Amino acid sequence: MPVPYDTATTFWPGLLVVGIGEVSSGLVALTLLDGSYQCGAGCPTYGPALPLMSWTSPDGRSWTPHAGPNLGQPSTWSAPPVLAAGSAGLVAASPTSPSRLATSVDGIHWQTLPAGALPSGLRIRDVVGITGGFTAVGALPVDADHERAVAMRSTDGTTWTGPFALEMGTAAAFIRASTGPNWDATELVAARGGLIAVGQVLATPGAALWWQSANGRDWRPLPAFPPLGATTCTGEGCGSQPNGALVGDGERMIALRGGPGVGAWASSDGLTWRTLGVSGDLPSGQAMQAVLLPGGVLLSDGTTTWFGEAQAR
Repeated sequence: MPVPYDTATTFWPGLLVVGIGEVSSGLVALTLLDGSYQCGAGCPTYGPALPLMSWTSPDGRSWTPHAGPNLGQPSTWSAPPVLAAGSAGLVAASPTSPSRLATSVDGIHWQTLPAGALPSGLRIRDVVGITGGFTAVGALPVDADHERAVAMRSTDGTTWTGPFALEMGTAAAFIRASTGPNWDATELVAARGGLIAVGQVLATPGAALWWQSANGRDWRPLPAFPPLGATTCTGEGCGSQPNGALVGDGERMIALRGGPGVGAWASSDGLTWRTLGVSGDLPSGQAMQAVLLPGGVLLSDGTTTWFGEAQAR
């Protein structure tokens, strides 16, 4: 059922929904003026003076606008902010270096964390709500030209512990010796028993990194991208990317691969994987964009989309 826009109880024109989270009272959507993080100091605003707005809804149909979190001005942003929902409420983070964080229990009242609440220069790239709080990943500066991937943990979104290092395993010594430490973590995929952080080597464009953790503090590298394995193509950068897509919803992770070696796997922690049976109109090898739904998964190559329906057994 499509939700109408441009009414008092639905989203106004020109708003980009950058995140939706669930709290005890219903849903919270964080919105930004579409493209406003590129328009500089002259950005227009609707209602509140801040560029971000939060909208609350008890049912997903009617929405009420509120002033959003104060994460600074979008003219300094390179991407939209991040929103995560957890047992303690909501956390919103700006895509800046250093990042600014704000918390809320209801999506209506927001509290911006002081600058000293996070390590100096920390740039947060993703946050997820997990059992017992939140985990965030990003990059911490080493010097003017290098940074390293780190994780942070919090039980309430306000007090954070860390940083916890996400090392490169056997490649770390080579990177330090040749270019200095220069990698970051850009994404988190969560299941009920663990997390996988996805990152990249900044000194080698296109090279991906995976780490697994059961608690958000202790991380181990996954150099072979299990269960997908590395890509087998022969072009530049091939072999340094996972051969498929990885997606999670906080309860389980699903790994998917199309093409000749089509396959699907499920995991509750990112370490132990169960092979899923696959049949029907199979996706192509270029299908790398995945969205996990309660009853299945969508997989797309940017032109064609496949729906994999979960079958009860």
